[in-house]
Amino acid sequence: MKHTFRLFLLIAAVASMIYTGCEPVDEEPTGDDPRDPFIGVWQFAESSSFKSTDGQSYIVTISKDPANSIQVIIENFGNPGSESISVTGIVTSNQIIVSSQSLSNGWVVAGSGEVTNVNKTTMAWTYSIIAGGDKDFYSATATKQSPGK
Repeated sequence: MKHTFRLFLLIAAVASMIYTGCEPVDEEPTGDDPRDPFIGVWQFAESSSFKSTDGQSYIVTISKDPANSIQVIIENFGNPGSESISVTGIVTSNQIIVSSQSLSNGWVVAGSGEVTNVNKTTMAWTYSIIAGGDKDFYSATATKQSPGK
């Protein structure tokens, strides 16, 4: 009788773990995703700390990384010559942090961008790019062009 009761408890415990592990996951956005304000198309107006010429302006697209709930995919970061080159960034409450990453074109980039207005339509970015052995530091103002995808 003792063994039957233990077996029953073991089966009940395993069954409860299986049931809990199989609960459906809510796939719909809840509005609580801290990445939402960053998602969309952004116009970057960039300037270099070393170059005296006027900076460049280019488009950057930020989208959610489906494989990581705190990460975004940033396409064309630093304007590497192809809009299909992307980096990943970690989102905190009001900023994106891009850790040092090597791009397919040979560049190494790192930096961060922080929301600068209440409507979350402007960000201030600082970052570095190592290209051809030279490291340059940049600042950019990013203005949201369109809502997220």
